[in-house]
Amino acid sequence: MLHLSTNRCRVPSGRASSACAHRRCLWRAQTMRTRAGADTATASPADHPSSSTVDRDAAWDLLRDFTLKEFRGAAQEPYLASTAKRQRLRDALKLAFACAYPPAGWMGPAADAEVLLGVVASDIKFAARAYRDWCEELGLPLIPPSSRVDGVSNAMQLRGGVYLKYNSKTQLCYVSRYDGKDRGVLLQLGQVQLGHFPLGFFDEAMAKPPPSF
Repeated sequence: MLHLSTNRCRVPSGRASSACAHRRCLWRAQTMRTRAGADTATASPADHPSSSTVDRDAAWDLLRDFTLKEFRGAAQEPYLASTAKRQRLRDALKLAFACAYPPAGWMGPAADAEVLLGVVASDIKFAARAYRDWCEELGLPLIPPSSRVDGVSNAMQLRGGVYLKYNSKTQLCYVSRYDGKDRGVLLQLGQVQLGHFPLGFFDEAMAKPPPSF
């Protein structure tokens, strides 16, 4: 677990609102379900949840299933084995982030929302890239990481495995040593932790220049 310190999408107006609508359309195109039953013209809203709610719930279901399979070492084939599968996972993540989901304690990307990131990598350069990419994709403030390693004042000078932790609300970001075998990015929205996602999840070709911390 990372530690640092309605039925409709609820997001801030403007850019975030349009992003939610766009991501919802992408997700709906890939996860549209065939629904049978009573005539929708006479059915009550309780009988047929809105399409936005269905899409949002399906996105969370997919992310939870990915997280469970990743923990068991079985996520490669269903979620990561092809470009299309990885894109589907990215679309689900963006929709889940953009829309409020009270069952998880996530109320959407408001200004005071708390988003936790945990990045484990074999090298600080890979961790910094992933951290930068996630902040850019989710519209989070990018805080230069500090070092929590004795004798190393500059986090970017660390050598060996690292664990970068970030809290968007407190704007705290620091790096410590990590000797474990896990690699990837953990994301916590509300009370739910998701991942590990691949380090290059948003920049698979590493086409972006290195971050300048």
